[in-house]
Amino acid sequence: MVNGQARGNDMAADESSHDAPAAAPPPAEPAADPKPEGPPKRDPKAPLRALRESDYTSLDPESQAELSHRIDLYYNTPLDIFPFSETHSKPDRFHVLFERQIEERFPDDEDLREKIKIYGRSLFHSLVAYTLGKRFLLLLTLIAVGFLAARGPALASGITATPLLQGLIAALGMLLLAGVFFGVLKVIYTSYRYDLENRSYKLSREIVQRTRELQNLYTNLKAMPDQSETLYAMDGPAWGKRSAFLVRLVLWMAARLEYLEKFIQVETWRVRRERYWMNWFGGFLAVAVPLGWAVPFLLQPAPADQLGFRVLQLLALAIAAGCTYGSWFHFRTPADLVQTKLGSETWIRYAALDLDDTIGDQVRRDKERLVEYRSLTRGR
Repeated sequence: MVNGQARGNDMAADESSHDAPAAAPPPAEPAADPKPEGPPKRDPKAPLRALRESDYTSLDPESQAELSHRIDLYYNTPLDIFPFSETHSKPDRFHVLFERQIEERFPDDEDLREKIKIYGRSLFHSLVAYTLGKRFLLLLTLIAVGFLAARGPALASGITATPLLQGLIAALGMLLLAGVFFGVLKVIYTSYRYDLENRSYKLSREIVQRTRELQNLYTNLKAMPDQSETLYAMDGPAWGKRSAFLVRLVLWMAARLEYLEKFIQVETWRVRRERYWMNWFGGFLAVAVPLGWAVPFLLQPAPADQLGFRVLQLLALAIAAGCTYGSWFHFRTPADLVQTKLGSETWIRYAALDLDDTIGDQVRRDKERLVEYRSLTRGR
């Protein structure tokens, strides 16, 4: 009987063991959230593709890779701390280094930067040509005036035999030469100014167009995080990756406008500096040319009619002084020509983008939506 009870107990134990569920395996570790990856890497040695306006809003991986590479050129390009060799006679000027850094960080605006640089160089070359041409014209006029003072009465002897009339004819010829000098100089100066003004107007229009294009892209891009959020309602990592890319893109667009503005500042600094030294050089020529003419003119021997010659000499000196004074003070390149004709007040400036408030407002809206979402889902 005992054995029967034992067998019954064993059977009951077996049945209970079959009815009991098997032990569950230990829970697996939760998978870590995948780290948002950026656009696919681009070969840095590959040639840059010209960006289209559609690339800025495209979801195509290739377009995003091109944009990411442009952004990395600005944020991930270290400065060359030793940008010259110790074997060179002298390092590059700082404005050359600064422009080179801008060129390697923002290659897409190279076309406009080249036009700005050409504009600055053309201003300098025109200033040099105008300064030298004006002084050369003055020298020719003074030589002609001196020739009439010395030889004018003799040339007028074929018209009249009276010495007084001969002197008057020579004097009228000298005054006529002064009038021709100012007339020709007026034509040259007017053409020179119109040429500079037209170049300034043309460049200003191109800068206005480019800065407005950048501003429009910036405005569209800063609205995209709010517009695209609904596309990723159920995919947080993908929305995080896209949002991070858009923020970088907005910052980079603003940096393009900022460094374009800095490039213009450097080029106008060069123009102002070159004009400063050309003023000194022009002033030196304004004094050297009349003096170089006056010394041999006064030292030449007087002809038979010494009194008439001395009077004509004094008239020639007065004409030389008047031509020199007038050409220097009334036919100078306006100091504010570039500043007034470029019309920078119509450009879109970096300060107008209000970048800090743009990023701050985006973060504020994201935080508010996050708190609202937590409030709605609390207790579920």
